[in-house]
Amino acid sequence: MEDSSAAPPTASMASRPGRVVSNDVVTGGCHRIALEVQGEWPAARAGQFAMLSTDDVRFPILPRPFSLLGSRRRQDGRDEVEFMLMPVGVGSGLLCSLKPDDTLQLVGPLGHAMDRDLPDGPIVCVAGGYGLAPFLFLLDQWRRENHPRLGDVTVIFGARTAARLSLADRLAAAADGRVVLCTDDGSEGFSGRVDAALTDSIARQRPGIVLTCGPEAMMEAVGSVCAAAGIPARASLETVMGCGYAVCNGCAVAVDSSAHAEGYTYELACREGTVFDEGRLQWNLL
Repeated sequence: MEDSSAAPPTASMASRPGRVVSNDVVTGGCHRIALEVQGEWPAARAGQFAMLSTDDVRFPILPRPFSLLGSRRRQDGRDEVEFMLMPVGVGSGLLCSLKPDDTLQLVGPLGHAMDRDLPDGPIVCVAGGYGLAPFLFLLDQWRRENHPRLGDVTVIFGARTAARLSLADRLAAAADGRVVLCTDDGSEGFSGRVDAALTDSIARQRPGIVLTCGPEAMMEAVGSVCAAAGIPARASLETVMGCGYAVCNGCAVAVDSSAHAEGYTYELACREGTVFDEGRLQWNLL
């Protein structure tokens, strides 16, 4: 019997083909892939993501989630989207091997916008590795919209070495130079981790909020700095997912809840996130 309580599919949940427009290898071995979407593509905002897969028999059974690096409507009426991919496994490796005019399947845009309900004051974005993608999207989007808060944004971007600071040149242009580059080995910019650079930044100017995306340990450290300073922080989680739209329950995230005896409950990164208030996250259970 059909389940009448199930939510009807939306345009975001529909799988549609994407034709590869370009696939460029950038600094650090990261790939910037641009796709022309075939069919309807709802308006996307920074912080949202898409599930990508190919028809290659070697591709894993489940699609892979990737933050949107960009999304725009071209003059010819077609939608073009961008992703920042690193070939670290079978799925991402096959996606990074695609050539112009090859096709893949994408589902999206999924998740919530990063810029919803931001408090007043300066905004500091802290990115690690290819966690830079949603912040580049945010800056580009706000520039197109002539957003009044574009000048409030500073980005702290870190990697192990200068060679791993992928798209740092694009970031410098998008942020009008309001960028702090960090490297663990001191080969570029601030010598040390992004949480130390954030501490220095807070001492100079107290932000209204800190947004972060990257490795979980990095985001947890950023949250600790903000909690000690009494500054709100939000983390965009790069959680493993199976579907991307709250069917598989594979992206459960532990968050504080006074309504439960254990003191926490679970929410889905794809449905409630991927951006969460750091103060609610139970990092030890992620």
